Amino acid sequence: MVSVSETLQRLDGELPAAVAAELGRLRAENARLLRLLKLTPAEAAPPGPAQAGYFEAPPGPVHAGSAPEAKVAFFGALFAARTDIYAVRYENRRTGRAGWVPAVRGGWRKGVPHAERDYLPLTGEVLAAHLSGKMHIGLYPLLDGDHCWWVAADFDGPEAMFDALMYLKAARALQVPAALEVSRSGTGAHTWVFFTAPVPAEAARRLGAGLLRETMALRGRMKLASYDRLFPSQDLLPAGGVGNLIAAPLFKPARQDGTTVFLDPGTLEPHQDQWAYLSTLSRMSPREVTRAADRAGRVMVGSEVKRLSSPVSTATRPAAAPVIHARLGAGIRVEQAELTPGLAATLRHAASMHNPVFYERQRMRASTWNLPRFLHSFDETIGGGLILPRGLIGTVASLAEEAGSSLEITDERSAGTQQDFTFTAELTSIQQKAADELTHTAELTSIQQKAADELTHIGNHRYPNVLNDHLRDTCAA
Repeated sequence: MVSVSETLQRLDGELPAAVAAELGRLRAENARLLRLLKLTPAEAAPPGPAQAGYFEAPPGPVHAGSAPEAKVAFFGALFAARTDIYAVRYENRRTGRAGWVPAVRGGWRKGVPHAERDYLPLTGEVLAAHLSGKMHIGLYPLLDGDHCWWVAADFDGPEAMFDALMYLKAARALQVPAALEVSRSGTGAHTWVFFTAPVPAEAARRLGAGLLRETMALRGRMKLASYDRLFPSQDLLPAGGVGNLIAAPLFKPARQDGTTVFLDPGTLEPHQDQWAYLSTLSRMSPREVTRAADRAGRVMVGSEVKRLSSPVSTATRPAAAPVIHARLGAGIRVEQAELTPGLAATLRHAASMHNPVFYERQRMRASTWNLPRFLHSFDETIGGGLILPRGLIGTVASLAEEAGSSLEITDERSAGTQQDFTFTAELTSIQQKAADELTHTAELTSIQQKAADELTHIGNHRYPNVLNDHLRDTCAA
């Protein structure tokens, strides 16, 4: 048996001199490019059969000149969603209102229970009507069994496109193929990641959330509400529900205006042939989704935040300010201009917490509509200030030090005005008993002792203070 390398060496000896010289030049050029791109041999190897490209699956690749039936079949396979329901967009030109409602036989009516509605199925005819511009449909990605064929992130606001581009950058670093779509408004954006087979929605959302966390470390000022703009929007299908919907792309009237189409990230212009682009877009296998989600990691908030989270998808490291000026009042105010993007994002997560109501309702398969996944206790000012809870002063100091800055604190709390009071009232027997118990702290419960200590602290320091309400009944016990 003759090896491939031996065969190539034998052929090299038989090549004409000019061809051999050209071959040598190309090999040297390849070696130079490998050094410049810093690619490992595995990364530089040609893609093998394990790499998922959509053209490998039926109905096969399509292009702008393909038959309408082939395009409809391709669209239905790539943007696979629930087939027992779809949504339609409505517009009221008199009031200017627009929105989405499930497609129901006989028309949508409020107040009808979910089980009694006769939903229209998502068929090839419906997809054809969408692509031809007869109606704009919405897709429900969360399937029975809590699986999905894709995960999409929705970006809104004046910086939506920049946020979406940073999401693509984060995805590229984790080797996640993502596609960028400009939404119908022309200012928003959707990013799509497609799978070769249905994957658990929990894994898909964990991947999307990990990419969003990396995007926030790149951007610094992204809002945590972005975590609630992933589709599917739940890990588990609500009992008696169908999950949230997202507007389907490639709606013909919008396409003619350059919206609901997929963009080239390099130019931010639509791909010339949308169908050819989507046909060659790589998809992820379920195993690849799980591995990428594991690499992205969990989103840490609140007391889980122990260290600075710097972006790993860029070699650029913004210089940290030598000094971060903090003003201590009702909260801690730091200036965002003095924070690196990674530090700003970490502080926002440290000042947030998991919403127990969201997770409890999700566990019960109840609707989580309009419930944020995270609750935040920070605020932002028009002047660029980030207001954090005062109790995070130690966390702010340690994270600033880790970022390479020192924290300079200006205490702006009011010391108040000292007042002298003389107590002249007579205590009732019950009140006197409570006062005696507070005096003899050895007999107090741990919670009562805490209340007594706090009252003593207030008296010693003479600062305005507030006792937590949950101690009220304990103090009076």
